[in-house]
Amino acid sequence: MKRLLLFGFVLFDVLPLAAQQLPQYSLYMLNPYAYNPAYAGTAGTLIANGAYRQQWSGLPGAPEGQYLDAHLPISSLRGGIGVRFTNDKIGAHRTTQAVFHYAYHLDVGRTGLLSLGIGAGYAQYVLDGTQLRTPEGQYEPGGGFNHNDPLFPEGKITAGAPLIEAAAFFRHRQLEIGMAVLPIYAPVLRLTEQGRFSLSLVPQYVGSGAYRLQVSDRLAIVPSFLVKFEPAATQVEISGVFRWRENTFAGCSFRGFTASARDAAVLLGGLRITEKISLAYAYDIPLSSLAVAHRGSHELLLRYDLGKPLGAGRLPPVIYNPRFWGI
Repeated sequence: MKRLLLFGFVLFDVLPLAAQQLPQYSLYMLNPYAYNPAYAGTAGTLIANGAYRQQWSGLPGAPEGQYLDAHLPISSLRGGIGVRFTNDKIGAHRTTQAVFHYAYHLDVGRTGLLSLGIGAGYAQYVLDGTQLRTPEGQYEPGGGFNHNDPLFPEGKITAGAPLIEAAAFFRHRQLEIGMAVLPIYAPVLRLTEQGRFSLSLVPQYVGSGAYRLQVSDRLAIVPSFLVKFEPAATQVEISGVFRWRENTFAGCSFRGFTASARDAAVLLGGLRITEKISLAYAYDIPLSSLAVAHRGSHELLLRYDLGKPLGAGRLPPVIYNPRFWGI
């Protein structure tokens, strides 16, 4: 299984293919900024997130990744700024990105907000040939290492390129809707070793939305959706979260509504640890054809919320009432 998996991953790079780059986050509804740069600064305070995801637990070479991001409003810029760092590994292939964002905020009527975001950054891709094996290769412990195949690198090959992202975000009362293109521009990457390896970054279109239904002073229900589209496939995820007293939450999601896209059912929950720090966890129950080969996926998200407008002390709740986890 491991050889077959790694063989499939290397074909991803050794041929001039259009590749899918977006990592999967089950806790997308808790951090809209992860998929939408236009969300930067719209929370009205400093927000920072750190996440770790282990996908397809128990399957050798399965994806895993981490990200760190932070964003805040800047009144002098009439918007917000943010930064996102990501590191994702799939078998022998690693992707690292650093992207900086600016979002311009426009008031729409008395209760609406339109944010237009743009991002610029750099992406680096690494393919580690030492983790690959071919049927005809020679791999002697402590000695020779030869794939006996000119398509497969025997060491690490790397490539890097700038990228540009664009997004829009709209909020009206309890409704939030967003659209992003990640990336909207990136050149074809030519990896080393005489340029035999190339990777084309295909724009990924991401649509998202959420609505907050306040059932009582203590209970709110927040349904949300995430749609990811690229030329080869479309994936839809629907979620529902119950929030209790803005200190704890629990919910579930379903990802993939066609036979080819069906992926997982997700159980998720979280709580506020301190006034400014919260922790969330998600477990993906596998539903795809790979379900027999792994034990599901795990995701952790740690969040820091300054909880007050920058440059001000904490205001009375009637004036300033920050919401737990976004909307």
